[in-house]
Amino acid sequence: MSTDTRNLFRAGTPDQFLTASQAARLLSVHVSTIRRWIAQGKLPAYRVGDKGVRIKQADLALVTTPVKAQDEKGGMSETEGLGIRPLTKEEQQRGLEALDELRRMRAADLERRGGKLYPDSAELIRQMRKERTRQLMRATEE
Repeated sequence: MSTDTRNLFRAGTPDQFLTASQAARLLSVHVSTIRRWIAQGKLPAYRVGDKGVRIKQADLALVTTPVKAQDEKGGMSETEGLGIRPLTKEEQQRGLEALDELRRMRAADLERRGGKLYPDSAELIRQMRKERTRQLMRATEE
């Protein structure tokens, strides 16, 4: 870590403004990652002049959080860090029942349509062309 980067970690400098490059070095990420976080609203940034963008050192805490409990595979679960709570048993049961109902509805729709959920687009185009040809032929006969 460079002397400049070490100085950024000093106590008493949470309101110090950093460039995107300095913030990237501080977090050991690429500067494009910092810019993406700013664009996504994950990291507040402040406009300085017409082109300059600065980040408060204290705001870097918004994108740096401790790794929480890991799942049995040793990695983070899909919903960790997204603010999504696990489903209750009742919610899981309702979801499974809704999925079963959706499957029944799909099967009924397939049966009603003769085994095809959607008509073949090539066949639809052929039918439309034939109908348009008939219309044009009638128009020229009149």
